[in-house]
Amino acid sequence: MFSDRTKGFLCVSGGVIMHLYLGCFYLWGNIQVYITSYLHKHDPSVTLEDTSIVFVIQTIAQAVCMPIAPLMIQHFPPWISCLIGGIIAIGGVFGSSFVTNFWIFIFSYPILFGIGIGASYMAPVICGWEYFPKWKGAVSGVIVAGFGFGSFIFGFISIAIANPEGQKPDLDVDGGKIFGPETSVASNAPRMIRINCAIWACLLFISLFMINKKSKTSTPYTLLSTPSNHQEDINETEDLALTQTMRRESGKREENEIQIVEPTLCEVFKDYRLYYIWLMILLSSSYPYFIASNFKTYEQNYLHDDRFITLVGSLGAVTNGLSRGFWATLQDLFGFKIVFMCLLVLEIVVAFTFVAIHNSKALYLIWVLISFSTLGGHFSTIPTLCAKMFGPNTGGKAFSFVFTGFAGATLLGWGLSKLRSQDKIKYDALFYILGSLGVLALIMVFFLRDYSKVRTTTISFKNGKKFYANDEIKELLS
Repeated sequence: MFSDRTKGFLCVSGGVIMHLYLGCFYLWGNIQVYITSYLHKHDPSVTLEDTSIVFVIQTIAQAVCMPIAPLMIQHFPPWISCLIGGIIAIGGVFGSSFVTNFWIFIFSYPILFGIGIGASYMAPVICGWEYFPKWKGAVSGVIVAGFGFGSFIFGFISIAIANPEGQKPDLDVDGGKIFGPETSVASNAPRMIRINCAIWACLLFISLFMINKKSKTSTPYTLLSTPSNHQEDINETEDLALTQTMRRESGKREENEIQIVEPTLCEVFKDYRLYYIWLMILLSSSYPYFIASNFKTYEQNYLHDDRFITLVGSLGAVTNGLSRGFWATLQDLFGFKIVFMCLLVLEIVVAFTFVAIHNSKALYLIWVLISFSTLGGHFSTIPTLCAKMFGPNTGGKAFSFVFTGFAGATLLGWGLSKLRSQDKIKYDALFYILGSLGVLALIMVFFLRDYSKVRTTTISFKNGKKFYANDEIKELLS
């Protein structure tokens, strides 16, 4: 009924819609004070210091479950993985609105929400790669841009429900201020969660009808016919996993075919570059992750302006979303290494100069937005890098492992924040430490060998019979 191009656009659009609710992963920064106020009302021992662990647990749960979608879509339609992930994520968050015990809340909200996000995240991205193999970066960037915009949209919705009158926190607890138990804000958190979940369920339902895999008939088996020089012909192929051509010369009695296969997951785990990328991501994403979760606390210490905090958070979410498509498109045009090195140079400069501009609201806003931009660049360029190095299917599974590097960066930022709260390290020193980690990542990118490894089997045709040569591993430039 629809052409492959139309189905591809529907798939990408459905991925954006689904990632809008998955992107509420970042919503915790906006609603933490409301939910903490609610939990504190029923258990006075709960403080902001306790609930700060939610973002970390959420990230770890997502990282652990990231391999689910790449594995499931090989055997089932992608909507099954998305539906299962949606039921777990939305059901867990919805269930958390009925509990008052902190530890039950930890299981219901961050753990189940993180599991659901991990089970759904890569499904529309991998399907989009199949439809647009030449624009993997743009596909990744557009879809995960929805992830960045989710917290921006639902941040305003949450504030309108939980705190419609714009009240200010008035109760001092460990980690900052919350709303007192007698305020209406402390009682509005469950209603806020339930309304958000109802909207998320609608977004999930719509996306299920749009996300689809490319039919097998339109993606023939990976065979290249080559009259002579195999290496030269393979290098000319734009996408080894998805672009196939069959060339036959009339009157020629002998002909060679090359079967191209993505490396297996076992082979990928034996490739040192997988762990090299993991460490690179751990180092490079530590600074932007730290800013994403701590800029409000830092700002309150110096600027003391609640309205400005809301503005910075909202614009940061928008920048996070828009930057993903920007960096991913640049990657398609100029390659990973050049674009990612530029991203890291920008990140390093901002990290080392952050302590010099915190007294200026205008410069503070610009520095935070740039930091959010580099965070968005990480999430749009790394999946594409994995796809080009290991193929779209195996690359999706490889990214699931690499994603644990982001979880490590979150843990590192949380640990440094704990040291700061205990006065064991100064806030300004954190920026120099995190900037130095970015310098190490920049050096690693320079030495990264981002070639694509494929297995090829030569099939010779002689007098109408097939002869199979031995498999060989070739390392080809992406």
